[in-house]
Amino acid sequence: LSLNKTQGELLKLERLFNSTQEELVGVKRDLERTEGELNETKSELEDTKSDLKNLTESRCELVKGNLTKWDIFYSPPYYKKTFTRSLYQQLRVTWDSISSRLFGMTITDKLIELIKDLEEEQGESCQELIELGTGES
Repeated sequence: LSLNKTQGELLKLERLFNSTQEELVGVKRDLERTEGELNETKSELEDTKSDLKNLTESRCELVKGNLTKWDIFYSPPYYKKTFTRSLYQQLRVTWDSISSRLFGMTITDKLIELIKDLEEEQGESCQELIELGTGES
């Protein structure tokens, strides 16, 4: 009787073991599928990061301080003004006078900061003239 009982328990444990083993195989299969999806997603993410970097470098030529070449239009001579031939000429003359002095120079942070400082001084002088003309201080 005790041998039959032990064999019965052994049979139940075998079935439980087989069932657990089948579940484990299913879990491993799910894990492999999930790992494959994760690798695909990781690859897509890397491609997207690379595309974004290339796009930023090629289309969004950012200058130090997150400014773009178009930010000049925020400066007082251009902002909220109708773009005319006169403004175009002013832009060309300004650029021509600056650029002709740059030939042979290496564009470095120091040079860029110097140019920005000169522009800032020019802007402050303009502001002083405006204040003198309007009587504001």
